[in-house]
Amino acid sequence: MTDRILKAMASAVSGLMALLYVLHNIANVGPAYEFFVYTTSHVDQAAYPVTLLPVPPAILIVVAMVVVFALEMAAGLLGLYGAWKIFAARDADAATFLAAKKWAKIGAGCAVLNWWGLFQGVAVAGYQLWQMPLGEGPFYGSFFFGTIAMASLIYISMPEERVAA
Repeated sequence: MTDRILKAMASAVSGLMALLYVLHNIANVGPAYEFFVYTTSHVDQAAYPVTLLPVPPAILIVVAMVVVFALEMAAGLLGLYGAWKIFAARDADAATFLAAKKWAKIGAGCAVLNWWGLFQGVAVAGYQLWQMPLGEGPFYGSFFFGTIAMASLIYISMPEERVAA
């Protein structure tokens, strides 16, 4: 029972974090757009001045923002919904409880895809976010949140211990 409640809590925490991130991004959509422009512009890259990915046109920056915001929203809403489903099934049989973990795992997967895939993979590795003065916060933040999401995903995915009746 303890693992089942803790799994609901892990999903809720991960989901709430993602939801807060996207709500802050939406509330600051202008500065968010400017940050996307900055991070893909190749400026302030003194250590490695050559970046292999091209400077994208404005429409691709908007598309990227929509994808990032959608993944954050999905991670948040599915994480919270998954937490509710897991908590509601805490007393259920193993098969029912396993099925209840579906949405929490999808939500955590969206978070991992966003913060490790898009931020670490595209922004950090592709656009060298790591060397920009304004990129340090998102560089570390995306790694930490991606790690929290992955740890939640792993923990939620683990089978519960069998207890003799």
